[in-house]
Amino acid sequence: MVIPYIKCMLVVAATVGLPPRVLPVLQAIEGGKTGMVRENGNGTADLGVMQVNTIWIPVFAARAGLSEAETRRRLIEEPCFNIAAAALIMRTYLAETGGALLSAIGDYHSHSKDLNAAYQAQAMRTAQSLFTTTASAQR
Repeated sequence: MVIPYIKCMLVVAATVGLPPRVLPVLQAIEGGKTGMVRENGNGTADLGVMQVNTIWIPVFAARAGLSEAETRRRLIEEPCFNIAAAALIMRTYLAETGGALLSAIGDYHSHSKDLNAAYQAQAMRTAQSLFTTTASAQR
């Protein structure tokens, strides 16, 4: 399976100190694409390749020194900007969970216990699908 934007994901993961497989797994689950905006029932929206939620726009606008409108545009239209934002979200959740990677991955989707657990399970299945080779699967 081809992983879109893998070069950007690897550079960003190394820069912020994430395991290299985390971002590809999140992107595969989220199913986002450049230009994609998915409205949520709670009035927020998920943007771009990593489906970064609009609740993060003020945080990233302040961090990048951009207007909120420009930040939103870049999250939608610039894949590597979106991927970097997702990586920073993961770093935030890793800090909140004391380094518990699977819990942080679940938090990327939801802090609700049941939704978090379901997302963690989906992440494990997705990682196995993306990164298990035929040879290692036969061992």
